[in-house]
Amino acid sequence: MPVEMDSFARVIGDQFPSPSEYLKEWPLRPDVVHLDHGSCGGCPRMIMNAQRKIGDEIEKGPHDWFAKNFASGIRNAKESLAGFLNADIRGLALTQGTTQGLNVAAFSQTFSPGDELLITDHAYSSALMVLQQIAERVKCRVVIAQVPFPVHNSDEVVESILSHVTPRTKFAIIDHIPSRTGVIFPIKRIVAELDSRGIVTLVDGAHGPGQIEVDLLDINAPYYVASLHKWMCAPRGLGLLYVREDKISITKPVIVARTCYFRDSSAYIRTQFEHDFDWMGTFDPSTYLCLPTIVEFLSTICPGRHAGLVQRNHQVALEARQIIHRELGIPPACPDDMLGSMVTIPLPDSVGSESPQGTLPLQKHLMDHARIEIQVYNWPKYPKRVLRFSIQAHNSLDQIEYLARQLKAALEAERKQSNGRSLNGTSKV
Repeated sequence: MPVEMDSFARVIGDQFPSPSEYLKEWPLRPDVVHLDHGSCGGCPRMIMNAQRKIGDEIEKGPHDWFAKNFASGIRNAKESLAGFLNADIRGLALTQGTTQGLNVAAFSQTFSPGDELLITDHAYSSALMVLQQIAERVKCRVVIAQVPFPVHNSDEVVESILSHVTPRTKFAIIDHIPSRTGVIFPIKRIVAELDSRGIVTLVDGAHGPGQIEVDLLDINAPYYVASLHKWMCAPRGLGLLYVREDKISITKPVIVARTCYFRDSSAYIRTQFEHDFDWMGTFDPSTYLCLPTIVEFLSTICPGRHAGLVQRNHQVALEARQIIHRELGIPPACPDDMLGSMVTIPLPDSVGSESPQGTLPLQKHLMDHARIEIQVYNWPKYPKRVLRFSIQAHNSLDQIEYLARQLKAALEAERKQSNGRSLNGTSKV
């Protein structure tokens, strides 16, 4: 049962914080401080209702609906997304998420023994696993570029990546905004530098669209993948694969299926890319087809359309970071212009190991004792530890002030516990 907020505040000895005025747009529990939108997202009521309505229409006559409406619905969804991200619709495919796109792009390449596959130490584990599997199959070598964090400027990011490039480097997976650190990489510049060296770049944009304004034609990456359930607030199971024109012909699906199109069934001739990617078997397409509503929501929730939402969340994130750093007495980990609305804070080393579910004690403590939902994880490796929080429209600075007080108290308790163990002659964990 959810805990009543007033009684819960008395238990923890602190005033439970108020969210922003926009919380009403989401069906989120009011007795939890939701500061982890970057992990699993959060679908607003408006989008959920649109998806439900589409699903209801499908179930009135599934066979008839798929025969008559699927093709036009997918096209409409892609047109909406292409307009939002300034993308050439000819290279745009809808996927179930970033991981599917990563696999499609990486396994569409041809490699030879001795080739080098580049990635950074900020990368998500699934991306690294894809390259490791290719390397094992083809006898390639995975090269992991060490990117500084804290970082002083974007030049450090570019230089650290390029310093690991050799004549054998053929392919690179580079984050737009890494999950681990939340730092906005100068991705257009990185893509151009790698392009000039003949290296194919796959941009992991899982945290890009929605958190910041993304222009795919301007970035000009050979491949860009993203999960839209995060910052675009889509239902889970919606992502994108964007392929530059010169790579479309070599890009093949990881799932081979019949096409949903008859080649003479429309006013225009469908491309092989559409035949390959628009149908992955019979599935519930309502998630894909609510894309126009998703774009509408992001464009109307705050004044100034989507740009206004991005600016609002960025400004709150900057102020939130100042509050946390002031409370903990530590400097920022990157310049303001390298942040969107996801902030990572370096913490003192871990004093306990992860649970079997991968949760560190501090994260569990903040949830169990203060009802704060954030991420705490060992990075770059144990015992180094960071905390990450996300700012979406439903978040407020009142919530951040509350996090700062609870975090400071929890870290102080850890320090005392650790010192007590040392005094008793017990080694620290």
